[in-house]
Amino acid sequence: MNEYLSAARDLVVDGMRESEIALSHELEYHLAVTVAHYMRKNISADRLTIRLVEVGRRGGPRDEARQIGDECLIGCAFFARRLTRLGGTTVHYAALGQVAYEAAGLEEAAGGFPDMLDVLQASGAAINDSSKPDLPIIIGRKGKGSSPQFLDISEARLIQRRREI
Repeated sequence: MNEYLSAARDLVVDGMRESEIALSHELEYHLAVTVAHYMRKNISADRLTIRLVEVGRRGGPRDEARQIGDECLIGCAFFARRLTRLGGTTVHYAALGQVAYEAAGLEEAAGGFPDMLDVLQASGAAINDSSKPDLPIIIGRKGKGSSPQFLDISEARLIQRRREI
């Protein structure tokens, strides 16, 4: 985990420099831990809205709401096309992420969602920098029982700086 956290923190620091956004220490840490987590875990970007409604309806644990907020953040930053392929918008998923963080009791993360998203998007130039180590991100599975698909973020051309929110 330490090597992932170190790489994720470097990515966040690079994004803060590129975007000229100074995140609070708490948001910087939250973002680095979230990025490190998803460097080694599947992003389950399907049915995010329905999942959050179900968590709210059954009074699910705050961890589930936080996971949905994290997946919205990572999805909006790096996998917007995947999130929006069925007609949703990046703005919808960013707002959903904020609501999920609020439901998880993470008010600062909810309010800082747009800044954290901008930092991740600004880090896109840093991600494509050949001086960074190759770090795989699992982007999902095609179907039941299939092996994970990996995206080597050092070669990702689809990661661009976007200001949709």
